Amino acid sequence: MQNRVMPLNGVLNFRDFGAYETEDGGRVARGLLFRSAHFAEATTEDEATLNGLGVGMVVDLRRPEEREAEPNRWPGRGVRVLSNDEGLVAPPPHEAVATGSEWSVSSVDRYMIHAYETYPYEPRYVALFSGFLKGLATDERPAVIHCAAGKDRTGSLAALTLRLLGVAKDAVMADYLMTNAVSNLEARIPRMRERIFTRYGANPSDEALRRMMGVQEDYLGAYFGAIAGRFDRFSDYVESVLQVSPPEQAAIKARLVG
Repeated sequence: MQNRVMPLNGVLNFRDFGAYETEDGGRVARGLLFRSAHFAEATTEDEATLNGLGVGMVVDLRRPEEREAEPNRWPGRGVRVLSNDEGLVAPPPHEAVATGSEWSVSSVDRYMIHAYETYPYEPRYVALFSGFLKGLATDERPAVIHCAAGKDRTGSLAALTLRLLGVAKDAVMADYLMTNAVSNLEARIPRMRERIFTRYGANPSDEALRRMMGVQEDYLGAYFGAIAGRFDRFSDYVESVLQVSPPEQAAIKARLVG
């Protein structure tokens, strides 16, 4: 696990999500697929390390107001950045919980699951997920996907990509759940509680905060369940909704699986 993680000073959860075996006996390439939290606090040393990867495409899954509040310090020139300027359609899960009547584990789970169920079909994420996959079909350089914490939107897109490449469901879930082990959750809980109390006057339990700041199997299960509810084959969803054609899907596999 740890050899996937790149320790950076001001960036959380930056790691390689390649190198997994596929169900047909292949292996996803290493050093071409990376996932991360935002880069607003990247240090000069972090920038140098990231520049050394030779990244050609970065997909910023954050909403415009998120990008404005915490603008990335990386990447610089020469890297294609995909983002989407559609504004806030629905509140993010923590906002939805905050405006409700409770900060319980069940309320956090309920809102998180709802968010994951929207990812496969919400237009802004459809556009970004599609753009990422089409980029993989044509650009041989490494690619990075990220959102704010690098766990939910990023986790969904990473899981989608791995499933498209033929990685087994158990391995996809293990990669997704790795966030809980590498994001230093326990150390970040007090700061998050302080922020929530300051903004909302609420004092959630440690477990509710762990659910909010981490990931759960049920969350990603809701994402794939929303796809399976409409499509018998995963590749049909990729073709029909994300508009990534069978030849493009084949090109992605040919480039990334050896």
